[in-house]
Order: sequence, then structure tokens, then C-alpha cells
Amino acid sequence: MKKKLIGMAMLVTLAAMQVMGVSAAGSKTTGMAVTGDSKESYAFEDMSAATGLSADVADLISQINAGTKTLDDLGKAAPEIASDLEGKSLITSFEDLVAQNGAPTTDVKGVKISVPALTSGMSDVAIVHYSTTRSTWEVITPDSVDLENKEVTASFKDLSPVAVIAKVDASKAADNATGTAPKTGVEANNSWMAWGCAAVVLMAAAVLTFKKKRV
Repeated sequence: MKKKLIGMAMLVTLAAMQVMGVSAAGSKTTGMAVTGDSKESYAFEDMSAATGLSADVADLISQINAGTKTLDDLGKAAPEIASDLEGKSLITSFEDLVAQNGAPTTDVKGVKISVPALTSGMSDVAIVHYSTTRSTWEVITPDSVDLENKEVTASFKDLSPVAVIAKVDASKAADNATGTAPKTGVEANNSWMAWGCAAVVLMAAAVLTFKKKRV
């Protein structure tokens, strides 16, 4: 009996660790894709291929994408946009928006972007953009936001790294289509529940083992 209980406790603990791993993965932001008529002219590339960034900006973006720095850190590095970032969460990671097939790279109008992580629980959707041409951070108000179809349309003075941000209602943050939510703390509840189950089983095993010894 003792071996069975210990074995069960180990299995529950392992399950709890797996739940935590899934939750952590679920908290990551999702990507973007250019869609509609825009996809023939523009595309997103991984930041590893981006050029024209200073070492400090490249490092900051890399750390934000890795989850070791946040929008608060960006606000400290770029105080001119700090007020526009306040109260918002990253909905996507930073990706490099580039032109293709000879498309214009300045005064770019109406780029339609698919953002799978958009949900009805989000408001004040905006785009954070770093201009490599002007060496400045800016927050762009989209031309339009379609939460139902998970699309954002925006115009840019020039092209370079962008990310989508928004105010998030944590109670509505989960995306039923992808099972992914922004970093709102919702996933943490599942982890604590899993660890709670493991703790209960371990305590039960200890109590039964103690009783058996006394008998």
C-alpha cells in the first residue's frame, strides 16, 4: 500500500509539473501574418534577420520576446511612449515587417495583419513600432481592428519591428480558437490547482503510512 501511495503521489506531482509547463507555454504571445491583398507586398520575418537596429534596441527586443523583459522595461527605455504602454499587454512578439516584390518601404498604407491572439476581451488595440529609419519608438493607432476575424489594419511611415498590444480583460482573455492567452496571470491558477492536488495526495500518503506504523 505504501509503495502504491508513493507511486500515485509521484504521478500526480509529475502531472502537476506538466500542467505548469503547458501553462507557461500558453502564456507566450502568438505571432502575426500579413493577409489579404497586403500579403503579396509585405511579410513578417523573425527578428534574427532584422537589420539597422542598435545593439541596445536589438537586445531589448530580444529580451522582451524571450519574456525576460516587459512593456514596463520598454517604457523606461523609451519614456516618450510610456504613457501609451501603460495598462496594456503584449499580444504578439516583436517581428520585423518587411517589403517584398518591390513594394514601397515608406508611407505604407493599409497593411492587413492577422493576429490569432486577438479576443473579444481586448480593447485599445495598438501597434508598437521601432523605426530604424528615424531611430525612434512609436505607438501606432490602427486604421481598423476586427476582433471577430482577428485582424488589424495599419499604416506605417516606414517599416521595421512591430508588435501588437492591447488592454486585456483577464476574465475574457482565453482564445478558444488557439487555447492561448496573453500574460495576464490567468494560467497561474491552473498551476496552483495542480500543485494543490499533488500536495493533498502526498499528505494522504504520509498520514496513512504513519497510521500503519502505529498499528
